[in-house]
Amino acid sequence: MCAITVGVGTSHHHDSFSAGREAVGLAYEKTGGKADVLIVFGAMQFDHKALLKGITSVSGDVPMVGGTTAGEISPEGFSEASVVVMAISSQHVTFDTGIGLHMSRGEESCARELIEDIGLQTLLSKSSSLLVFPNGMGGDGLKVLKGLQKLLGSDYEISGGYLGDDLRFRQTFQYYNGKVFRDAIVGLSVSFVDSFLTGIGVRSGFASIGNSFYCTSSTGNVVREFDHVSALGLYREFLGDERSARLPGICMEYPFGLIDEEAGESGERYFQIRCGLSVDEKQGSITMAASIPEGSAVTLTTGSRGDVINGAREAAEQAMRRLGGAKPELIIMFSCVGRKLVLGRRITEEVDVVRKTVGYDVPIIGFYTYGEIGPIDSSVEKLAEAKFHNETVVLWILGSA
Repeated sequence: MCAITVGVGTSHHHDSFSAGREAVGLAYEKTGGKADVLIVFGAMQFDHKALLKGITSVSGDVPMVGGTTAGEISPEGFSEASVVVMAISSQHVTFDTGIGLHMSRGEESCARELIEDIGLQTLLSKSSSLLVFPNGMGGDGLKVLKGLQKLLGSDYEISGGYLGDDLRFRQTFQYYNGKVFRDAIVGLSVSFVDSFLTGIGVRSGFASIGNSFYCTSSTGNVVREFDHVSALGLYREFLGDERSARLPGICMEYPFGLIDEEAGESGERYFQIRCGLSVDEKQGSITMAASIPEGSAVTLTTGSRGDVINGAREAAEQAMRRLGGAKPELIIMFSCVGRKLVLGRRITEEVDVVRKTVGYDVPIIGFYTYGEIGPIDSSVEKLAEAKFHNETVVLWILGSA
């Protein structure tokens, strides 16, 4: 008997109920009609209640996590206007789901509610990994992560992606146990015996294009000054007139890199990408996807399409090294919507390079996100703490020895 059985189904059906029913049905064909948990990612175009009703018409009360996206990922590659469902069944892996509500009212309290719903002792008493899917339009992404780490510890393995809404940038929806939520965080704890392990890969492909400067005035994720001058003014100076005319969209192509001075070793600089979401011409400020604290060293970054695709390959190679020869059983892929915009027509190459590196026969599911969570390098102690990223691909792979 297989230690774990995984099936993925995809549907492009226009009718929401039929799409959900078709996708989960295809996933169940590969698992013999069984599942211990479902992971579901869907496009904004659906009637989400009807979509989940279609899924539960087949799956019943099987636990479910997921939500809306800025693009879906499956064995078919990249798709839009689709729903993807991963069904997982195993006697050796335990899945515990949870939800935290009202994220925009308080990111840390919402994260705490999620942990309490899953069960703190459940998380800490087993060899486990936490996957989270927060509202992508619910405030400061970094505060969500910090709230989780306050309870679990900075070294706890956390990965995930912030849910999207197909570039509408208004609201996202979270799927939890057959119901649709707004402004929530849903999570999945994956606990396993010694014969299982995880491999995580985190890379962007973006590189610094200049000297560092410092954030001298910010409140949360709103940055007012770099090096004691207007943040927007300095950014415009870097970009030049032609590129500045494309603000705020150009922020996806030239994001900031928050330099992690504590993580640097052997002279190498590590940074977490921070993408600007909007600009305030009157205040001269830039609103980021997550905080840039005052006093932080920052650099401007960019990457070509080739660099971005190579970053995905490096993330897959990093994850495979962490598996140490174990057989990859499933892949969950989180890639930033900014990468999708940079790649354009070459977007299919990013998913393909991951599948080529890990194995085309390994089931994969994922989505294009509004932010990613994962460690820079879980094999290095100084880099093993989960971080908030933009413009980055995060791979979570479950393997069996």
